[in-house]
Parts: sequence; structure tokens; C-alpha cells
Amino acid sequence: MLQVGSQFGIPQLLARSVTLASGKVMLAQMASRRFVSSEIQAKDQQAGESSTATDTGVIHKTEQETLIYFDNVYPRQISVWNPVAWLNSIFIDQSRDAIRSKITTFASPPDNPIYGLKLRSTIPVKRDGGVFATFLVPYKYTKAEANVLIQQNTARESSKSVLSYFTKATAFPVKGSPWIEDLRRLPSTTIDVKFQGPALTEEELYSLFRRYGTIIDIYPPSELSKNITKVKYRSYRGAICAKNCVSGIEIHNTVLHIQYENIAKPLFIKNFFINHTRIAIPVFIALLSIIAVLIFDPIREFSIEQKITHRYPISLDNHWVKQIKDFTNSTVSSFKNYLNLNDSGHTKKHLWEERMEIVDDLKMWLEENNNTFVVIRGPRGTGKRELVMDNLLQDRENVLYLDCDKIVKSRTDSKFLKSIANQIGYFPIFPWLNSLTSVTDLMVQGMTGQKTGLNESKETQFRNILTTSMMAIRRIALKKYKPVIQDGGEVVNVKEEDYLQQHPEAKPVVVIDRFAGKSDINGFVYKELADWTSMLVQMNIAHVVFLTESIASNQQLAESFPNQVFKNLELSDASRENSKAFVLSQLQESTRTSSSLKLDEKLLNEIDDAIDPLGGRMLDLQAFVRRVKSGEEPEKALEKMVEQASEQITQIFLSDKYDSVKSAQAWELMELLDKSPVISFEDVIFRPLFKASPELGVIELENNGLITVSRDRGVLREIRPAKPLYRAAFHYLVHDSQLSTVLKTRYNLKVISFETGRIKKWEEELRPLGKIQDPKLFKSRLDYLSGKIATSSDVINHCETEIKRLSQSKK
Repeated sequence: MLQVGSQFGIPQLLARSVTLASGKVMLAQMASRRFVSSEIQAKDQQAGESSTATDTGVIHKTEQETLIYFDNVYPRQISVWNPVAWLNSIFIDQSRDAIRSKITTFASPPDNPIYGLKLRSTIPVKRDGGVFATFLVPYKYTKAEANVLIQQNTARESSKSVLSYFTKATAFPVKGSPWIEDLRRLPSTTIDVKFQGPALTEEELYSLFRRYGTIIDIYPPSELSKNITKVKYRSYRGAICAKNCVSGIEIHNTVLHIQYENIAKPLFIKNFFINHTRIAIPVFIALLSIIAVLIFDPIREFSIEQKITHRYPISLDNHWVKQIKDFTNSTVSSFKNYLNLNDSGHTKKHLWEERMEIVDDLKMWLEENNNTFVVIRGPRGTGKRELVMDNLLQDRENVLYLDCDKIVKSRTDSKFLKSIANQIGYFPIFPWLNSLTSVTDLMVQGMTGQKTGLNESKETQFRNILTTSMMAIRRIALKKYKPVIQDGGEVVNVKEEDYLQQHPEAKPVVVIDRFAGKSDINGFVYKELADWTSMLVQMNIAHVVFLTESIASNQQLAESFPNQVFKNLELSDASRENSKAFVLSQLQESTRTSSSLKLDEKLLNEIDDAIDPLGGRMLDLQAFVRRVKSGEEPEKALEKMVEQASEQITQIFLSDKYDSVKSAQAWELMELLDKSPVISFEDVIFRPLFKASPELGVIELENNGLITVSRDRGVLREIRPAKPLYRAAFHYLVHDSQLSTVLKTRYNLKVISFETGRIKKWEEELRPLGKIQDPKLFKSRLDYLSGKIATSSDVINHCETEIKRLSQSKK
């Protein structure tokens, strides 16, 4: 019976004098308080399933075997992450054979062996850092004697290492029935002792558990847990050894079940987010912002600085690459001059000789000590960008060029941010975060009732990019600044303002191109750029140059620079002589490389005739040169350019998609400008289509690029075509027999529609006046309205007569 009980893991009874009959009774009582019932083992045997400790959690041994627990064989896992165990697995052999050899050496060392002691099995408990070892006890030793020797040998052998303080192992006989489990229950310094039966006293618990380590306190059962006592050890080792060696023991008919205390670590951050969402989310966003500023802003400032200075990138803008490029170009240029093949200087001379004074003035302004703010205005195609970038700033370092047109025309927020970031050099940027943060903002607003502020608008992000750029520009301007200098042996303190005032060449130049002042989409860009450049000038850290086509942008700039005096320059088209010289110089250069192009007298006469319609607009001159170089005759090239300009005008200003009144106004101005290259604004004011708001109609057509208007102290004076080629296009549209019939008919129909609408409005006013019994009371008003209706009716009759005449002429 004892053998059967031992086989099923019944704990040994404490030394007492009992009879065989009473022993049988107690065995029957204990069978109902096992960790794992013997019936489970019987079922496993019947089913043929494994009954090892790994599968069942129960260790079986015979009466001739003793079970010892060895502690500190593996590193303990006291947290979810266990890097020490991972490192030990690399540097220390933890295989099954290595562990068995270590346990055998501990228990029966060569200098004090236990003869006949055999290691039967080892069951590792890596989470606790220990091993259960089953030994076959020799016949000449009792279990108690063998256990004492194993404990002594283990303590002595494990203390021989230099690192014995950390690697010292201990061995304890297992008194209970250990439960080998691999649940996620991490070791703790406190163990829960659950009594299955009457509770033990504190003295009994202390006597039982003290041998495994120093006990700090014993907590008696509480009202909530009446059958559980807590024992707190000073170290993990004591709690681990007590749990593995005592669990399952029976004392005074009471079985002790021991587990580690489940320490519920307070998750302060998680609870804070759950219970205080309205406070936690803004705090979390603030932390993210701080991290972003600390990590990304220095990188972005460096990236912007590199975009402006081009110091490190291996590109054509790099300083050293530029030096090599200049040396190579000078060598090639000298070779061309030797062969009389280089005439580019002559070409540029003809193109820019009438603007050399402007370039000189600009250079002088950049070298002045005063704050430099320049506005260069001129129609599109007059070469504003080439004047500034290719002549004024060609050899100057630290130039930032921004094209407003590319920024404003971005349709989506992500493309908008990418465009401005690419031009400024702002890197890294995460435009995809906009959609993610917007979804997060909606979710948080649904939960908390308020927005997080995480989703920033593109206006705010654009403003942040400009602010970061300002810091980078300031660093560039003050790169060579020293607060203290030696002057004649004396130490002189220099302020940043004084240094920038004395060294205008140190300040970068910011060029804002195509500054329009308004736009249907992303119109805020102009206001933000104006405010940003205002700060740059006020801080005296940069020179600012604006390139614009319309004078309307001056009002936008004046709002951002209320106390700043602008330096204004206005560019016009080149003169006829310079335009002809430019075209001929370009064609002469092509004749050296192409035998098909010859500048004979006929070609020169045709070019001379084509210069007048083209005018001095550089883009049109370049397009004309390309056509002639491709083999077209000058007359044919001019004709195609006029047709192309005419098609552009009809699609934009004369189509049905355009406003009918504005389209009619455009045609009326085209007819007037066909007769005269310049018309006075006074000639337009009293025309029926312009009477209501003459200035607004003319200015809108100017902003759309059909005409250009000169001003005298802000008052509109003279109206011209937007570019010289447009006057030829106006003449083509007005005098072409087929096109003019269609366009004039459409114009008359729009005038009829306009006048009909006016008549309806006056008739509505006349209707209630007609019901008055004494019409003499409103005779003056009736006469006025009838006169208006009559005048509009005459206009309608005239338009209908003109339409009839056009239809008959077509037949």
C-alpha cells in the first residue's frame, strides 16, 4: 500500500506514532486532497497517454528515490522580457546533458562522492531558474542521510566559482507534491499559502518556510481571503524554493497549496488615458510635438540650409563642383574663341544691353546696408527670372528661389506640401499623416466631444515650414558672426544687428517668382509669403526680391510691409533694334552648325517684316527663332504663331464657357485695339457694356492676361494688348472672313442678351408705377425708364440688323 501511495505522489507523513489501521484511514482521507487525483493517472494509463511531469504537472517517484530541487541553475525570469536568459543561452551551455552533468557534480563531486547515487531524471523549471532532480538512493544510505550529503556537497561545489555570489546554487529536499506548470505566473517575493483544511499558526508557518530564506512578514488571512496567508521573503530565491519544495505538503490534515502572489502592477499611463481622455490626449499630442521638434526640426533646418548653400551635395550647385565646371567652361570657351565659334556673349549683349542699368541698380541695392526689398514687375515673357537669376545672382551664393505658380496650382494637400517642401528643401515631411490624423481626430471627437488638434490644416503646416526656413536662413546669415573680435589689440563686442548691417553680402537672397496676390485655390500662399518675407526684412537676415506680373500684388505686399519703402522696377519689352539683333544673333549662331540655314537678303527682309508683329517679348522671339531654325520661313512661322495666339484667345475669352458679359467686353476691346495699338481708359468708360463697373471689367481682363493697363498714381490710363503678338491676333480674328462672322454674331447675341436683361429690370420697376392713378407724380422717373428702354431697344435693333447682315454676307 505504501508503494502504491508513493507511486501516486502521496506526501510522507510527519514522524508520528500511528498504528497501521489509523494509517489506512489517513491515506483514504488524503486521497481526496491531492493536487492531481489518482483517477486522472488511471484514465491516462487506460487511454495510453503520456503521464510525464511535462504533460501532467506531477512528478512520480518510488520509495527508493529522493526528489531534490536545485535552485539558481538557470537565470530566473522575473519579468516578461528576460534578456539575461537570452545572453546566457549564447555564452553558457544549457543543453540537457550539460545540466545533468552539473547536477551530478553538485550532488556527488569527485572529492566527496556518494557511492551508488544515480541521477534518474531532471525536470527543468526555467521560469524559476531551477531543476527538479530524482536520485536513486544507495542501499547503505537512508533518504535523510543522502539528502544531507547532497545539500552539503551542492553548497560547497557551487561556492568554488569566482562569481559564486551570483552563481551559488542551493539544494532542498522536496517535501510536498510539486506542481510542474508553465503558466504565465512570474516569480515574486511573496507567496500565497492556501489551506485545504484548518489554517496553520504563524509559528508553524515560520518554522516551515524560514529555512528557504529570510522572511520579512507573514500576513494572516483577511476577510476576503479567509483561507489564504501571504508570506513575504526578502529575495526571490526564498519564495521560489518554498513554492517548489513545500507546495502539496500535508500538516495536521491540512494540505498547503502555494502559488506566487499575482502582483497587479498599476498601469498608470493606461488608466490615465482611459479615465481622463480629455486631458490625456492633448498631453500625448504635446509630447509628440516636443519629440518631433527635438528630432526632426534640426534635420529640417540642416536640409533647408543645404538647399540654399549647396555645400555638401554632389551636384552642379555644389561649390567645388561649380569651381570645376567654371574651369572646364572657361577652357572650352577659350578654345571656341580661338576658333571664332563663341558668340554667346554677343548674343546676351544684344538681349540685355538696355537692361544693364537695371542689373547694376539691383547689385547696388544688394550691397547697401539698408533692408533690401525689391519688387520687379513686368508682363509674362519679359525675362524677369532670367534678369535676376541668370545675371544678377548668377555668381552669388546662398540664393533661395520659390515659384508661387507651382505651389498654388497643387490640387491636393499632399501635393501642395510636397511642392513647397521640395522648393525650400524641407525634409523629412509626412503628408500622408494628414489623412491619418483626420480620422483620429474624428474618432477622438466622437469619444470625448472635442477635437484633439492633431490634424493641422495645410495653412498651419505651410506656416510651420516657413518658420523653420526662417531659422535656417538666420543661421546662414550669421555663420561667420563672432560676438567678440580683436580690433587693434582691443576686444570689441559686436551685436548680431551690427554684424548684419556691416556685412550685407552674408545675407541670403530670397526670390519669390510669379507673385500674383490672389488665386482661386491656395490663395493664402501669397499672404503667408508676404508676411514671412516681411519678417525676414525686419530681422535684417535676408534680401527679398519679388517678381510679379500684376500691379495688384502691391496692395498685398503693402499690407504686410506697412512701414517699408519698396524699391520698384518695371520691365518692358525690348526695343525693335534689340529684338532684331537678338533674332539675327541666334540665327547666325545656327548657320555655323547647319548648312541648310543661310542668312541671305531675302531671309533678312522677311525677318525684318516679322519683328514688328512679334514686338520685344522674349518668349515670342525665342519661339520664332526655333521655328525658323527648324526650316520654316519667317512669314510662315509668324503666321502660325498668330494663329496659335488667336486660338488661345478664342478658347479662353470668347468661348461659351466664359461669362457672356465679360466675353462681349473682351471682343469690344479687341476691336478697339485692332484699330489702335493704344486706347485710353476714358474711351471705354461710357460704353454700354462697361458703364456699370468699368474699372472692374478692365482689371479682370488684365488679370486674365488679355490686356495690360498702365496707371498714373493709381488711376487707369492706357490699355494695350497683353503682349505685342496679341495685337496681330486681334487683327486676325477681326478681319478673318469666316471667324469674324461667327465671333461678331456671338458678340451681338451676347449684347442682345445683356440689353434684354436690363429692359426686364426696368419693366419690373415700371409695372407698379403704371397702377398709380396720377402718373404725373412720377413723370420724371417714367421718362427716365422709358428713355433707358428705348436706348436699349435701339441697341437690340442694331445688333439684330448686324446679325442679319452677317448671315446674308455668309450666303
